[in-house]
Amino acid sequence: MSAFIERYFFWVVCATWLLAGLAILLLSRDAIGAWKVGDPDDQMRILQVRDWVAGQSWWDITQHRMNAPDGGDMHWSRLVDVPLGTFILALTPFFGQPLAEQMTAAFVPILTMAIIMAFYAAAARRIFGAAVALVATGLLITIIPFTAQVMPMRVDHHGWQLACFAAALWALFDRKARLGPAVVLGLACALWIEISVEGLPFAALLLSLSALRWIFFAPHTIAGADRQFPLALAAAAAGSFAFFSVTESWSSPEYCDALSPAHVVALSVMAVIILGSIPFQNRCHGRPKIYARLILCCGAGVIGAATLFWMAPQCAGDAFAGLDPLVREYWFDRGAEGLPLWALSRDYVFQPLLYLFVGSVALVYLLATDNRLNPAEKTRLTIMFVGLALFGAFVSRTAVYAMLVANMFSAALLVQVLGKAGQHKSLLARMGLRVGAVLVAMPNLWGQVVADKMDHADVRQEPKRAALRQNFEKQAAACQKASAAASLQALPRANIMAGLDTNPAILQFTDHKVVASGHHRNQAAMADVIQTFIGSPVEAARIIDARNIRYIVVCDGSFELALYADKSPDGFLSRLRAGQLPDWLMQQPDIGPFKIYEVKPSAVSGAVSGP
Repeated sequence: MSAFIERYFFWVVCATWLLAGLAILLLSRDAIGAWKVGDPDDQMRILQVRDWVAGQSWWDITQHRMNAPDGGDMHWSRLVDVPLGTFILALTPFFGQPLAEQMTAAFVPILTMAIIMAFYAAAARRIFGAAVALVATGLLITIIPFTAQVMPMRVDHHGWQLACFAAALWALFDRKARLGPAVVLGLACALWIEISVEGLPFAALLLSLSALRWIFFAPHTIAGADRQFPLALAAAAAGSFAFFSVTESWSSPEYCDALSPAHVVALSVMAVIILGSIPFQNRCHGRPKIYARLILCCGAGVIGAATLFWMAPQCAGDAFAGLDPLVREYWFDRGAEGLPLWALSRDYVFQPLLYLFVGSVALVYLLATDNRLNPAEKTRLTIMFVGLALFGAFVSRTAVYAMLVANMFSAALLVQVLGKAGQHKSLLARMGLRVGAVLVAMPNLWGQVVADKMDHADVRQEPKRAALRQNFEKQAAACQKASAAASLQALPRANIMAGLDTNPAILQFTDHKVVASGHHRNQAAMADVIQTFIGSPVEAARIIDARNIRYIVVCDGSFELALYADKSPDGFLSRLRAGQLPDWLMQQPDIGPFKIYEVKPSAVSGAVSGP
């Protein structure tokens, strides 16, 4: 059996991806048919690609139908647009652009999953062997935070971040210390940072693990390991320079939310220090070489960080520290994915904590029993898992990386326990071990059972509240339909005031203009949207007049608007819902689930400049 697995490993991985992809496509058929993307970020990505395909400059990622007259400043990398734009351009002559966009949004995430699974399987094979790798790869689709990022219609950059992580993981644990994987490690880290600067701490962790081998273990192992970390760091610096050069302008302002010249220079400085020290290191042997490398790495890290903060001092703290207080309270803090695990509700925190717990147990067992792992690998695996878990604890959406590693540990434990189960004479012992191993390998299954029972208990205790929530969720589903947003095209082309979460759909399916979406570089426009709905009618009139708004569009199933109404019961939105319309506003017939209010231009100007 093991010979078969080794011989046909690649084909089994391909079959696993094909079956998983077909299953996901089948489960997503309604979302694909209804053009229902994952969230507003995916809609904005489709718009960015659509504008580029239509002729907008590669260097211009502004959304020009938002925040008139300046446009909405976006911070996303053009590199993620390339596969999407390529597929749209290739399919448009055969199917037309609307269907080409829909097909691209359906299939590109599945192809991204293929890249992730290929690197992940190869990494697990290097660490634990082919059998464990196939089990771990097959279990990937049971990890909901992972599957959510590779579902059809999920075209934002999160899937590509996972691909960078998987590629770096494969390269990091190359036992032969070849130069190719070292280059892949550096380029994967550079690409990750270019796609999202959120990848910077992960790149630092992975490169530090490469440095750890270089410092403490390489002098006593194969000669190729002496070059692996310096080459990986050089590749990261060169890659960041190349990726920045083809996507950004060197004269653009320094931002902390995207790869910038400061990041490129900091990486380059560290690479120069490490590479430049090689002749000196070659004169040292034994412990002096270890001490020299340790000092050089620490010094390079300190100098690199100092360079970054000297060139971009605003990046020394929280990237969102300067966020408008209103935007932070009503937008940033309501987004669960950016909050730490301890700030989340039970529904969000349950599965990550289960995986981290089970992964920790499995890791301890493997450290004690797995003889295939050498001390260097055990050390690096432990540090990596702890580091990833800490990152995930502080920023919940990044817990998926620790969960992927935990899944690998659980799969290794599963294979070991199943192998030992067959050695027991007792049928009860064999069955008990096998069932226990499966439960350990798939904590989401029994975890979901526990969560469902807890939810059922909540429903029994508060039936009225549960009924209200179910009714609201039905309204929310109606608000989020593509056909609902598209129906707003019936209005004359105009500037529309709607919620931050609704505006991307309006942009995607109509020709209207909006004020802002939930993207932080446009925080002044975002604050105007929020203030319009929570403020007084006079404050709303001032903003609406200044932004030349013709229609106000609201939907009762909007979670965002529900928050505004709840926190501001006397605000403009609450008054609208109570039928208290100011003189400068008149209600029009509803369009689908949306309530439409038309602004009287002369009246709203008078309300602003009144006595």
